[in-house]
Amino acid sequence: SVHQHHNETHTMKNTTVQRVLLTTGCLLLLAAPAKALDVYGFGSYWDKGDASGKWGLGLGASLPVLTDFLLLDSRITFYEDSTFDGHDDLTLMPIDLGAQLHILPGSGLDPYGMAGVSFIYADAGHSDVDSSFGTYLGGGLAWDPFSSVQIFGEVVYRFQELDGSRGDDIDVSGLSGNVGVRFSF
Repeated sequence: SVHQHHNETHTMKNTTVQRVLLTTGCLLLLAAPAKALDVYGFGSYWDKGDASGKWGLGLGASLPVLTDFLLLDSRITFYEDSTFDGHDDLTLMPIDLGAQLHILPGSGLDPYGMAGVSFIYADAGHSDVDSSFGTYLGGGLAWDPFSSVQIFGEVVYRFQELDGSRGDDIDVSGLSGNVGVRFSF
């Protein structure tokens, strides 16, 4: 009788756990984001510490993570011929991986914050410059003129130093502004 009572209690616990897991799974599926993929292009201006500010072009993609409020974001931007050290040109290509936290997704105007890590490929015309890792932090505002098209603007601050050939660090930390168009699929 005690053994039978123990088996019934164990079976009820297993059934309850299974129901909770099944219910949680169904809720996650029902709460899945409405959109699956955003692809975007943008123009950018980056004002760097030890190098001149330059215009660049970028491409990116983002995916919702469990909700439309949180996006996993990746992007690549290309900036050419930033003058540094008075006589050398620097080409920079940040490759970013981060997150965006959207305040009002799906509304007409959607403010958001963003943060992440960057690998910046760096090449100089006359000096040896090492590529390096850094971070970024920023915010943006997206406007939805159509259901699957957004126009956005962002302000991003990069925290980044590159190792130069003479042992000097090249500070490329600075503010960048981005304006672009995002397509949702």
